[in-house]
Amino acid sequence: MTDSVRIEAMFRTAMEVLRDSPEPLTKRQVTDAVASSFDFTPYENHRDRQGRPRWEVMLGWQTGNAATIGWIIKRDSRWSLTEAGFDALETYPGAKLYTEMARRHHEIRKQRQQAHDQLSGNEQLIADALAVVAGGSWTSYQDLAKAVDLPEEQLSHFLAHVDIPGAYRVANEDGTLPGDGMRHFRYRGGDIAQRLKAEGATFDTQGRLAADDLVPWWEIRDRLRQLPPTAPEAPVQRAWLVRGSSVDGRDLVPIWLHKGSASLAASSLQEISIPIARDELKAIVEDNYQHKSYAVRETKLAEFDAFCNRMRPGDYVLTTTQGKTYVGRITGDAAYVASSDKRSNLRRSVEWLNPTAPVPFANLPQPLPAKLHSQSDVVELTENIGAIEELLAALDIDLGDAAPEPTKELAFPAIGQDLADAILVDRAQLQRFADLLWENKQLILYGPPGTGKTFIARKLAGSLGEPSAIKLVQFHPSYTYEDFFEGFRPVQRADGQLAFELRPGPFRQLVEAARQHPSDPYILIIDEINRANLAKVFGELYFLLEYRDDAIGLLYSGETDFTLPPNVFVIGTMNTTDRSIALVDAAMRRRFRFVELHPGLDPVKGLLGRWLERLRKDDEAAVHNLDAPEVLDALNVRIEDHDLAIGPSYLMKPEIYRREDGLADVWETAILPLLAEHHYGSPPSVLDRYRLASLRRGLAAPE
Repeated sequence: MTDSVRIEAMFRTAMEVLRDSPEPLTKRQVTDAVASSFDFTPYENHRDRQGRPRWEVMLGWQTGNAATIGWIIKRDSRWSLTEAGFDALETYPGAKLYTEMARRHHEIRKQRQQAHDQLSGNEQLIADALAVVAGGSWTSYQDLAKAVDLPEEQLSHFLAHVDIPGAYRVANEDGTLPGDGMRHFRYRGGDIAQRLKAEGATFDTQGRLAADDLVPWWEIRDRLRQLPPTAPEAPVQRAWLVRGSSVDGRDLVPIWLHKGSASLAASSLQEISIPIARDELKAIVEDNYQHKSYAVRETKLAEFDAFCNRMRPGDYVLTTTQGKTYVGRITGDAAYVASSDKRSNLRRSVEWLNPTAPVPFANLPQPLPAKLHSQSDVVELTENIGAIEELLAALDIDLGDAAPEPTKELAFPAIGQDLADAILVDRAQLQRFADLLWENKQLILYGPPGTGKTFIARKLAGSLGEPSAIKLVQFHPSYTYEDFFEGFRPVQRADGQLAFELRPGPFRQLVEAARQHPSDPYILIIDEINRANLAKVFGELYFLLEYRDDAIGLLYSGETDFTLPPNVFVIGTMNTTDRSIALVDAAMRRRFRFVELHPGLDPVKGLLGRWLERLRKDDEAAVHNLDAPEVLDALNVRIEDHDLAIGPSYLMKPEIYRREDGLADVWETAILPLLAEHHYGSPPSVLDRYRLASLRRGLAAPE
């Protein structure tokens, strides 16, 4: 056949060349030997964008698969046959050799499917793409991002935080190896260059991976299409906002609804062939829009790339006009049309699903209202597909698809009596804390030291969310936005030079995880929240704490429509001895609900007595210092400042009650030094009224 590659015969020839060689061969020696044995058809000899013939590319894929199953070794830029490879040549005649290799490789892919299925949708795409980058080859972050239709920043985030096989084969565009900060922890600290060399990858004299071994984005896509799926997979569906309400002063939405289309103006864009490589498109935009600012050119490139290359038939599309929203499905590929008015040069056909029943902004499911306020002409809404399907259900629109699995509703579980019993706090009190957190999203537990603020925060969060959905950070005076959310961090490149990469902080990581699991509560605990400059740490995110339904632009990443998911909650703890609650600014008061934990108020009041009673039942040796609750109460009576009281946590340690001098030790080493700090500059005698002996004498004195 003229439109196929005789890969079975070529693969066998390559194996025989390796078998007959007394020493390992280079990749070029193998391909040259195969080339001398065939008269190639025009189809087989067709060159790709790197000038490589089609047969050579396919042979590289299949020898990579043979290396995966253990028939070929690719090490130190040399190829050789293993014992299993020798046996296979003798066992499987003719084309059966290739068939058996393909079968075994397919079995290995099936074995990896279980771990693969545990990844999220985008992570599965990346894993599939990396699976076709065989040993001895590599790809770049830019090529891999293009192959899977993901932003490069999101791709690099996945590779740094998700364990995806073969991720070490991803390098920078120039062939330099990324720093440890861009790798998953299992690959950090290792000699990645040596690992790649052992697989057959080659490096130039400057330590960069050879361009000949690069697997470009279009080759990854081509091979993904040729590989048989290991399991039925639904196509990835995306969603988009395309603006048409004001295109050079004209509202095109009525025309779109009438003609069943959507378009971009692209008034200065020359005629292009679609799809088009992003690099090629970038060069055209730079040339055609050179009269515009760099910011406009970057925006146009992103919009044109999304419209021409990333959108696909079946994707949802939304548009707005006069405060109302229309939703549809893309039904055709992008096309360049030289429109007479220059208002719709790029077009796609769209089936509009509610042309006569637009939805007012106020009636849209969250977070769509915030997303639709973005100023870009094309905005990806893929992470909000759930909200779009909720909208379609409200409109009673049946797309003829299989009914989706019912989703779990976001909710806090009720506080159980077992938690209340475990921490000796009234269940109704704990339920009140949970209700306040649910209603306002942000809660602060404040009070003097030793009142169990962090302990209760962690126990409460643990009862409301899964352990993997809870993160704790501690603020301090030097804590910054870059530490908390995201910022540029120095990393050492393979050539020894320092570079700066945008890295996510703990809050950003929590937010992105929450987006992946919208039905589960994600809770951030901020210990000592008042010890940092909150305006500096939260930056523009301060706005989102109060206006959860809105979006805002980010300082570093350039995102213009960042939102906080509704399933993200924040619990802060505040020690009133560090900074009085009265000094908290009004902006913070508006964004948080405040609950006081004080030794004289429930649920802390009487906590030490309840704990000690339980301890005595469980520990026969706990027979000393049983007057600790009364002594602590007497101490707090003598401390005149409400915010400087001492909480019971200092005395909730079993060893205090097993030794006769246990309470005295804690008093002298923990409580009195704290009070001495509060009375800094006063005569030492001021502490006498707080000493253990003085308090006990006061309790023993007759009334």
